[in-house]
Amino acid sequence: MKAIKTSLVPDFTQDPKLLEQFGENGPYYTSYPTHGDWSNQLGHTDYVKSLKDFFLKNGDAPVHLYIHIPFCAKLCFYCICNIIVTNNRDRMQHFVDYLFREIDLLNNLFSEIGTRPNIKEIHLGGGTPSHLEDEQLEQLVNKLGEIADLKNIYEFAMEIDPRTTSRENLKFYSTLGINRISFGVQDFDSNVQEAINRVQPVEMVEDLLSPDVRACFDGFNFDLLYGLPRQTRKTFENTVDLVKKLAPERITLIKYAHAPELRKHMRLIDAKTLPPTDEMPLMFNDSVQSLTADGYVWVGIGDFAKPSDEMAKAVNEKRAWRDLGGFATGNARNMIGIGPTAGGAIGDAYFQNAYGINEYYKAIDEGQFPIHSGFIMDGDDVLRREVIFRIICDSSLDYEQIETKFAPILSGSFENYFSNELASLARFEEDGILEFNASINRGFSLTPTGRFFGRHVARVFDRFLQRAEGAYEISGP
Repeated sequence: MKAIKTSLVPDFTQDPKLLEQFGENGPYYTSYPTHGDWSNQLGHTDYVKSLKDFFLKNGDAPVHLYIHIPFCAKLCFYCICNIIVTNNRDRMQHFVDYLFREIDLLNNLFSEIGTRPNIKEIHLGGGTPSHLEDEQLEQLVNKLGEIADLKNIYEFAMEIDPRTTSRENLKFYSTLGINRISFGVQDFDSNVQEAINRVQPVEMVEDLLSPDVRACFDGFNFDLLYGLPRQTRKTFENTVDLVKKLAPERITLIKYAHAPELRKHMRLIDAKTLPPTDEMPLMFNDSVQSLTADGYVWVGIGDFAKPSDEMAKAVNEKRAWRDLGGFATGNARNMIGIGPTAGGAIGDAYFQNAYGINEYYKAIDEGQFPIHSGFIMDGDDVLRREVIFRIICDSSLDYEQIETKFAPILSGSFENYFSNELASLARFEEDGILEFNASINRGFSLTPTGRFFGRHVARVFDRFLQRAEGAYEISGP
């Protein structure tokens, strides 16, 4: 008789108060401050100054390079990303030419600085990077070799569309040095796939993950969306079961954000077919229970990893980090973005490239980095980012560690500097979400139930939300 797998994670959905609290809006903190608080007054000059100031002092700092390739073969109705639907190869090559010119700008700047960026991670995102021809991808990787030592990359990841990718494509990508593949699965239910205009049966994905293909890569990531049209608690449970059978190394579970006011194509989704709001926490809880029972490590928020995966190890060793892509291993906390809308985080600064492709081209033609917005942090911001990220990544906070790292800013004890914030945490203690001075001499830890509320606890330390309580909203062009 087969043993029934059970999860050690509590079911918080039995408590009406916690259910209501879970549904509160708030940031997911892929950056701090969050994107809505960035300024559109920053540009090329600010970016160049930040890069020079940082790398003149920290030339060996590990860097994560993100390249945004906006093209897709088909429109997915749920997509919130910055994309261009086209199959015009000339148009795509025109973009690649400009991408190379931005890389040249970066290369020239580092020549001025007198160093080469210590790039340790690369991520090709979009859009659909696999929509480029194999020859174009090879040219891109070779171009990246001008600024990166490709033989010393920890992780080289690429997003693909299973509908337009073959086993042969995947094997070719591995010869370029790509060692991790990310699948946009979203949902395996045929009715849901039809409603979001992304039909990719589970057999299609399973066929791509043949043993010879899996042997070419260090790992595979699956992205899942809950809250999609025609989705039910039961159908999504079936999707998660199918995902477990395919056994990707990492899984990211994301709540669908229906924002037709920001993305006109979302109007193609019948809002009446979206699952009820009160089912969202249940679907998420079901998934957490199912994945952890199957042996996945709950990294945090909606991320999961196999125990042998580097991400799970990073969480266990308390070195995980949050970057603009979500959870990161912490091996390369500084990020440089290339391509339209690509974001970066260098030292105490955040920057994002232009949204529009024509605006992007115009800046490159003028010999400038296509910076659209950004934020330069002060000491308090850097301190608060550390606190917020540690709560989300570690499910705990050690005051002494923060004091050691930020003594000049705190000018005293953590308790004194954050007295108001700590007082605000009392309600979480009352609700059984966190415990003070339990496993940490001075600090607090999230309880097993409290892990569902990590970002809720973290936002107490967000000075921007303190200034405009309840003002958080999805931002975008």
